[in-house]
Amino acid sequence: MTFRSARTVPLVASVALVLPLGLTQGVATAEQPTRAAATTQAEAKAKAKKIPRSEAKTRPTLKKGSAGPWVKSVQRALKVRPKDGVFSKATGKSVKKFRKGVGLRPKKKVNTRTWRHLGYRVKVPKGAAPVTASPAPPAPPVDAFNYPTLRRGDRSAWVRALQTALGIGADGDFGPKTEAAVRSYQAAQGLAVTGIVDSETWNKLGPLVTPPQEDITTTTAARTSRSHRSTISISQFVNSATAKHVVQRESGGNCAIVSANGKWHGKWQMDANFWSAYGGLAFATKASKATCAEQDIVARAGWIDRWWNPWPTAL
Repeated sequence: MTFRSARTVPLVASVALVLPLGLTQGVATAEQPTRAAATTQAEAKAKAKKIPRSEAKTRPTLKKGSAGPWVKSVQRALKVRPKDGVFSKATGKSVKKFRKGVGLRPKKKVNTRTWRHLGYRVKVPKGAAPVTASPAPPAPPVDAFNYPTLRRGDRSAWVRALQTALGIGADGDFGPKTEAAVRSYQAAQGLAVTGIVDSETWNKLGPLVTPPQEDITTTTAARTSRSHRSTISISQFVNSATAKHVVQRESGGNCAIVSANGKWHGKWQMDANFWSAYGGLAFATKASKATCAEQDIVARAGWIDRWWNPWPTAL
């Protein structure tokens, strides 16, 4: 009897050990559907945040310049302050950060794809009309027939405008590089490849061209009348487009520069005769030793007397 009792006890203990294991397996099996259901619900909830593309397309595109209740709704969703309904710099930064966070290209713009991801976090404003940024003002019509015909050898503010439109260095000098750029543009646009900028070429360039403002130093009156030139102040003379062009070409604006041969001095590259003839000796023995303002006074005196003729780099 003693022997059998000793063997029975381990058997009961063994059964006791087995039962909890079975029960544990049963509980785990029961929990699996619950967890799967929770996962499915979480996924469904996440998807529910995105609105259908068809709905997103009905919403306005918002960017810098936009204003109104739609902007305010986005600001509320992204917790932008102040919520004033104006697409501000802070709003743009928040939109950019949000787009990056959902895998979109980081832009400061709310478009269809952004709306989809913003989804139901955005409260649709009651009776809100689509709001978009104010459209850019239309480009002024090109009056190319009043534009000058340009060709190699020309120097003018119009050449600079042409060079800027073509995306090349704008020095106002219609040289071989400018001619090559014109020919390339004409060929690409199906125009006659002449290298000469006529009305047809100007028309094709269209709004890319910003016509230069009239230069007070190059008007017919300025060119033909000494008395008229004397009415133009030093400030007007120095700040004119032609004066800036001449200074840039002659000296780069360096008032102390001297040419390699020692003949031409200062900002306007004036020689000894010019400097002496127009009052320079009242300031210094040479232009390069005078101040920039003093050199401007002498240059204007020479310009009043001889217009732009002393400077070959002028128009």
